[in-house]
Amino acid sequence: MSVRIETDGKIATITLDRPERMNAINPEMSEQLDDFWSEFEQNDALHVAIITGAGRAFCAGRDLVRPDAHSDEINRAATSAIKREADPSNASGLSSWGPDKTWKPVIAAINGWCLAGGFALALSCDLRIMSDTARIGSMAPRRGLLPGGGQVQRLARYVPFGKALELLLRANHLDAQEAHRIGLANAVTTPDALLPTAREWAEEIASNAPLAVRASKRAAYEGVLLQSGFAEGMTLESQLYSEIMTTEDAREGTTAFAEKRPAEFKGR
Repeated sequence: MSVRIETDGKIATITLDRPERMNAINPEMSEQLDDFWSEFEQNDALHVAIITGAGRAFCAGRDLVRPDAHSDEINRAATSAIKREADPSNASGLSSWGPDKTWKPVIAAINGWCLAGGFALALSCDLRIMSDTARIGSMAPRRGLLPGGGQVQRLARYVPFGKALELLLRANHLDAQEAHRIGLANAVTTPDALLPTAREWAEEIASNAPLAVRASKRAAYEGVLLQSGFAEGMTLESQLYSEIMTTEDAREGTTAFAEKRPAEFKGR
């Protein structure tokens, strides 16, 4: 299994386990994560989840090296477009990867590289604890893509707007100390202390009244994010992502990445 799930008391720990690919998410992993979040929400015995990665990365995003990766993305974008047309309120964001299906708290223990779709996954978690060797950011425009999965909407709400644009437009990444300085990371630890710290936080949360914790999370998201145009922003982001995926530049960007060469974008 490419996703390992362990439970201990009230806490579930999810480990993305494709270290040879920097835990880049393939369809199998996406399905496993999707199943887990649904089960986690329904399991009254579990109160908090921690998600981390094996090896030197938290998650490098979608697996763009697979031969069928670009075709899969086009199909996924087309499916999202059909869902939006049938239900304009359907943002079709990161629901298959991230914990959008649950009001239970989720902690990202970011142990290494956290890029692109991995960045989207970390942003969709409620708390982010980073190793001091980790780096985090969006790389999508370097691949000819739009930062999807809520990267634009969440980042623009979580950090100063100018800093959000810097990360999105330069398509670069931050070290843990800078991420903490701007409020993107809640805490920074040594690599050895990362999971123990995440576990300590999870145990503290799990010791609180579970219904009150979930209600607090829901009130915060619905009161601050979801009532401030977030759903509409996600719909627009998903729409633009679908449009960008059909461009020549998107295919060139992902192909160049897989072939380990500089991309030659043509603006079409």
